[in-house]
Amino acid sequence: MTILLTGERGVGKSTALRRALCGCGLNIGGFMTDFGDTRYGENKKLWLLPWSETPDFSAGQVCALLGPGGRQVFPEVFDSLGAELLRRAAGDDACGLILMDELGFLEAGAAGFRKAVLDVLAGPKPVLGVVRQGLGAWQDAPLGELWEVTEENRDAVPDRMRRRLAALLPATFL
Repeated sequence: MTILLTGERGVGKSTALRRALCGCGLNIGGFMTDFGDTRYGENKKLWLLPWSETPDFSAGQVCALLGPGGRQVFPEVFDSLGAELLRRAAGDDACGLILMDELGFLEAGAAGFRKAVLDVLAGPKPVLGVVRQGLGAWQDAPLGELWEVTEENRDAVPDRMRRRLAALLPATFL
């Protein structure tokens, strides 16, 4: 089972995903992206972070600098850290769910990361995540179910997702 949330920027896709998983008993692997509170000049740093670990915001986790002058992407961070987080989650017998928050256009030049994502999507573990509206670099990828999140449905999405997960993995939900 793969469910990826999509929708307008800022509509609450990642928030819905986090709410759906709140209180579940799953061991979760994968990654998230976060701007944190750090800047590099006029640019905002985008961090690629482990989903289930406390982020340390080290320099090796910055996957892009985004700002008024454009963007600078570091595909090597996706190819090394991002692919490793996905491989680790896929190979960990204790990991019951893989998270990918978020997939978009920045990974277009990261062939190793893109392969790791496709391997996870083709694997046996359930996957939840967020994909940029319009699919970005993932336009032709077999992504599974895409759920559009809107202002009208965003409060209902977490419960809908929990019901799907509970049916698939009933022992992990309280």
